[in-house]
Amino acid sequence: MRFVSGTKLDERVIRCDLDPGYRDGRQYGRGRSGGQVRDEYRQEYDAGRGGWGHNRLREEEEKKRQEDAQQRERERHERREEVYQEAQGTADAHKAPVGADAEYYETEHAERAGHATDEMTRDSGATKRQRDDDPDEQAGETGERHLDAGDAKNPRIESS
Repeated sequence: MRFVSGTKLDERVIRCDLDPGYRDGRQYGRGRSGGQVRDEYRQEYDAGRGGWGHNRLREEEEKKRQEDAQQRERERHERREEVYQEAQGTADAHKAPVGADAEYYETEHAERAGHATDEMTRDSGATKRQRDDDPDEQAGETGERHLDAGDAKNPRIESS
């Protein structure tokens, strides 16, 4: 090394420095930091170089973490499903209990119609509301037609 260092080849100076990390079989592919540049991309197992390449080791560790996370999620999901299966017995969790839906619709229909459930037993004529201030509705019930003064001036409306 002493003889080669500093000599010129094609007007370029050859430099040789002592590499303290040099060992047989490890002299190729060394970078600035002195580590193995191609270690990350090795596909074969080499015990002298630390086993598998770094990328492959990272990939295997990431794959193991993902599998563990999936396993934990599956277990959590199974525990949650077991809790609900025990609570529901043989009934389906997505349906209303038998008989409750009909009662709900009956009460809902009665409330929308303006009747309470206890009023359903009474006469429907006694609970019907009529407006006293609506002359058209009253005229429609008696069969008479009520004309306003404004309607008489309109030529399109026929007077009877």
